[in-house]
Amino acid sequence: MAWLNLRRLFFPVVALYLCCIALSRTFQKRSIPRRPGFRKSQEPLRIPITHPFLNASNHLDLHREALPHQSKLDEASSDSHTQTSAKVKTVLPTAILDLTTCPRAANRFTGHIRLPNLLHNISMSPASAIFEDQRTFWNPTIFALPYWAQNQYIIVNMVAPNGEAYRRNVICEANICHPKSLKSTTSKEKYCTDDDLRILGPSGGLRCVTPSMEVNVPPTPAEKCLGMEQILADIPGFHDPKLLYSGRGEPILMVVSQSRYACIGLWAIDLRAVYPAIEETFSSSPRRLGPGPLMSFPTLTELTRNPPSTRRSYEKNWVMFSSSPSTTYIQYDLNSTTRTFAQLIGGGFTTLNMTDPLERPCLAEPTPEELANGHNMAGASWHQATPSLKLILCERINQTCVRGNPETVFFAVIQRKHVNGFGLPVRYERYFVVWSAIVPFNMLAINRHPILFANETNRGWTNEEIWDDLPEDLAAGKGEWGRFTYTTTIAYAWGREESDIREKGVGYVDDEVILSVGIDDNGGLYGKAKVAELLQCLRICPGRM
Repeated sequence: MAWLNLRRLFFPVVALYLCCIALSRTFQKRSIPRRPGFRKSQEPLRIPITHPFLNASNHLDLHREALPHQSKLDEASSDSHTQTSAKVKTVLPTAILDLTTCPRAANRFTGHIRLPNLLHNISMSPASAIFEDQRTFWNPTIFALPYWAQNQYIIVNMVAPNGEAYRRNVICEANICHPKSLKSTTSKEKYCTDDDLRILGPSGGLRCVTPSMEVNVPPTPAEKCLGMEQILADIPGFHDPKLLYSGRGEPILMVVSQSRYACIGLWAIDLRAVYPAIEETFSSSPRRLGPGPLMSFPTLTELTRNPPSTRRSYEKNWVMFSSSPSTTYIQYDLNSTTRTFAQLIGGGFTTLNMTDPLERPCLAEPTPEELANGHNMAGASWHQATPSLKLILCERINQTCVRGNPETVFFAVIQRKHVNGFGLPVRYERYFVVWSAIVPFNMLAINRHPILFANETNRGWTNEEIWDDLPEDLAAGKGEWGRFTYTTTIAYAWGREESDIREKGVGYVDDEVILSVGIDDNGGLYGKAKVAELLQCLRICPGRM
């Protein structure tokens, strides 16, 4: 009888134990958030621009077909990111504090800090040309080729339409030259010939060494343009090109062209696909065997916002940044009230917004006092301007610091656009913003004062006020010069000996940066300065609430 009673107790206990194990395993499976980027269904989807384009009725079908269960994956990713953000506090790298000092005072009238570095001219007419190119080029974008390349830089420049209903862009390889009387910042730079000085001016500059050829990116059709934007639907060709290196070292050309989803959107394509002449350079690294980086954008690929309801009719000035060779993000908006970014998951598609919900805005609107002193104008707005660069917070020459695994951040140019009473732009002001390279990529700092180059001025003040910080230049009769300038791209300057192509978008505080600058909507310039000169006099962002 005792044995029978024991058997009656034994079997229910075993059954209960097995049920507990099953429930525990089920709970563990459900508690692991599913993250985008790890499913086979999210392999990049390539849509060649020669294929028929989808209409508005099947945009959502494209997302469902390419990315099954994407809404659930995005929700899981968003929830996971929010939980992570709630636990992670903004940590300010100590080295950022070293960049908060102001080595020179701001102009008391204009509020600018003026660098000693000059802006230089750009010529798209090579010395080998039979006739000098008389076309007008504007909105240049520049980045450096690998140090083992035959030439130093790539320039993509817009051609003034001159009555044509077509946007044309040309590309060339170029070198910087400087007069023999001036000391070069890079020993490998070339001296200017007499012909160079005739074309570029007495300070030298950047000049094509290969003939300018048209960038063959076919036009894209606009899905829906309304109101005044209807004019844009019938203008073929792209504008506002940007050159950048991805985390893998891919040379990416980002352009603004008619959108498959609205009126105007942003597209990306590997530069090697439209300019094969550099293919051999990217596959011939002297320090690494094998081919160059694989192409994430072998065909023209439109970048998107997710969900589709957040897309705008006219998109521009997005910033791409890569936290690792395999992980890339797009920052859509950055202004005094809004910051949005998302992760690229293939085929131009992205996750939902991943901005830290607890992040406080870093960009502020001017106070009444600032408006009263004339440094700012009512109605000014913030605009993203350039691709981003990754920065190791250490000097390259300081090997102790380099070996100490220093922290990294991203930085880019953002512009303050001032307008007159008619809403027309009066001037753009150049600021550098810095954000963390660690999830959730919080904003860290911005210049307290806008940055000008030595021979750059801006509208809105008298000559006496403009040159108040340099009385000798005022005495020399300098007036306004380059009154309406805006920054289009930044890149690490040519001359560093990188060990890997993936280092082209990564640099140190003592590395030089080249800035592409548009002038008065009808010309192009460039400037060079060290990172520490550009990221000076920083104001630390408020951080998290």
